[in-house]
Amino acid sequence: MKRLAADMHIHTVLSPCASREMEPPAIVREAARRGLAVIAVCDHNTAGNVRAVADAAAMIPDGPAVIAGIEITTVEEAHVLGWFRTPEDACAVAGALNVDTALPSAASRFTLSETVDLIHRHGGLAVAAHVDRRSFSVPGQLGFIPTDVPFDGLEISAAGAARGKAAGFAAHGIPLVSSSDCHFLEDMGTGFIVLEVFAPTFDEIAKALGMVEGRGCAIA
Repeated sequence: MKRLAADMHIHTVLSPCASREMEPPAIVREAARRGLAVIAVCDHNTAGNVRAVADAAAMIPDGPAVIAGIEITTVEEAHVLGWFRTPEDACAVAGALNVDTALPSAASRFTLSETVDLIHRHGGLAVAAHVDRRSFSVPGQLGFIPTDVPFDGLEISAAGAARGKAAGFAAHGIPLVSSSDCHFLEDMGTGFIVLEVFAPTFDEIAKALGMVEGRGCAIA
């Protein structure tokens, strides 16, 4: 079993709110420099740069494993992360959204429940993003976390985790994670999780979230 540091919410230049420095080669170099074994590329409403980041990671020694992801804005203007086994799965979800990606947080045509279902239908994991924030979070937009929406995880922001806010969400009985929500290179790894897994793969991460077969996941 390995203990791996993972930052599962990284934006690239395809997110209009991200810095221009967030190019694939720069992202993987910084991830390696900070000792991150796993990163997830989660641009707003698109997965168009996942493959480029994965290719860049393959070109450097000790490059991070790259998980395909996306950050979706629902009809309610809540953000949901999708993590996927392959870039193709993430791109299929992005293609179904039909949003104007020139807008940083453009709302899709999918409700919160429909968004989670869309992610699951493509074999992904659905994580409610930065639930401790007032803006663009599920509780921030709805006032609560609905019990009938099957989230695979709740993400606490890096700042929230540092302030001990994770404890307040533990009662929901949903796995808790944290990440940097990185839009600038200097923010990478400011929030991360420690995975206890056999390999840095999607399937192992899914087991870690569920604490299955000895795998584990903890906020650093």
